[in-house]
Amino acid sequence: MNILKKLWSAYRQWYVEYIGFSNQNEREDLSYFRDKLFISILILTLALSLFSYIPSVGTAIVLDKWFVVVLDTVAVLVMLFLFFNKQMGLMTKKIIFSVNLFLLSFALIIELGLSGNGTILLFMLSVLITLFGSKRAGVLSVLVTAVFYFIILVIYYTKWIEFNFFLESPIEVLFIVFVNNIVFSLLTVLSVSFLIGRIHNALLKENELQEELIEKHKKVIIAKERAEQSDQLKSAFLTNMSHEIRTPMYGILGCAELLKSYHQEDEEYQEYVKVIEGSGNELLEVITDILDISKIETGLMTVRKSNFNVLNIIDAVYNLFLPEAELKHVEFTINNFISEQDVQIYTDSDKLTAILKHLIENAVMYTSKGDAILLSCSIDKAASQLKFSIKDTGVGIPADKIDTIFNPFYQVDVGNKKALHGSGIGLSISKAYIEMLGGELVLESELEKGTNFHFYIALDS
Repeated sequence: MNILKKLWSAYRQWYVEYIGFSNQNEREDLSYFRDKLFISILILTLALSLFSYIPSVGTAIVLDKWFVVVLDTVAVLVMLFLFFNKQMGLMTKKIIFSVNLFLLSFALIIELGLSGNGTILLFMLSVLITLFGSKRAGVLSVLVTAVFYFIILVIYYTKWIEFNFFLESPIEVLFIVFVNNIVFSLLTVLSVSFLIGRIHNALLKENELQEELIEKHKKVIIAKERAEQSDQLKSAFLTNMSHEIRTPMYGILGCAELLKSYHQEDEEYQEYVKVIEGSGNELLEVITDILDISKIETGLMTVRKSNFNVLNIIDAVYNLFLPEAELKHVEFTINNFISEQDVQIYTDSDKLTAILKHLIENAVMYTSKGDAILLSCSIDKAASQLKFSIKDTGVGIPADKIDTIFNPFYQVDVGNKKALHGSGIGLSISKAYIEMLGGELVLESELEKGTNFHFYIALDS
């Protein structure tokens, strides 16, 4: 079945290209689809005619029906002429095709009577004309058939001409057969016309829906491009503003450092200087995070790898947050499983430092008196991975928030009036950095029981 389908497709495609129909612009009106259907009917009719020609002619010769031989031969030659003529228009081909089969049907009825296939051919011809022509053409074909039947009955009744089949069938039988054929042909033509109309309307509706979908798709693409452009403008704006703010901040921090050398015996004075310096450093970190997330979103963030001692970074980050944890009465401990001979690693030290700072800062932020934070680190030599785990017994994260917690500027307690401080981009930066270093960040959390961030980064030789 598949082989026949492929052969038919190749046969039809060749003929379509042969007559140049494929070069025409497709139209959405019904006449275009009728033309395509006529091409299929023509090539199929020719194939079946050639296939049945030899047995049909052979049988006619055996029965001494030479008139039938001539009829079949002329009909096949006309089909071949229509098939190979590239200059003739499809409308002309339709007319000649119909007239050829009409004459063949009439001749077969006159020669063979009701025992031949002339009446069946007339019935099928009315259906075919309705398909590749129109409802009006189909009804006209039935009318032509009715006129032919009427002439045959008149000839039979008046005895003008004696046909052989008059001897086989009484006029009453012919009348009943002819009337039934006309009624059934007309009913079939009207039914086929109704079906074609419904199919055509459905196709038009489908085309309208497709056009609407195409238009909506274009609008979505435009909206997407505008959103991307807006994101790029936003990132560019944040980058520029970050630079503009960081420059004066360095000036403020530099002045604070100079002010520390004055009035060293005045504790209140020194306390104010510490407040200026601490607040300036916090603001500088926020600006740095904004600049980093904008670089990540615009693809401008790069990786700079080097050899360094990983324990130095771990100890530095631990000592940075230990005073704050002790101030909140939170137990902060380290489980170090990295041996002395493995402390030298090759990766981006700045990004690893930033990852640990953001994750530990998050753990300290969401823990309170009596809670604990455990930082674990190890190296998997077989997989060439540096692994970390930062586990706390703090407030935890709701299950419905876990999928969105890594979104930029998102905070779990955003609806809480007593919300904790934070820009909401530390976790986004950490996740992006980990992926840039060839690793993966996994979050496990349960509300009111705590959170565990564990991740690994790939180590180069």
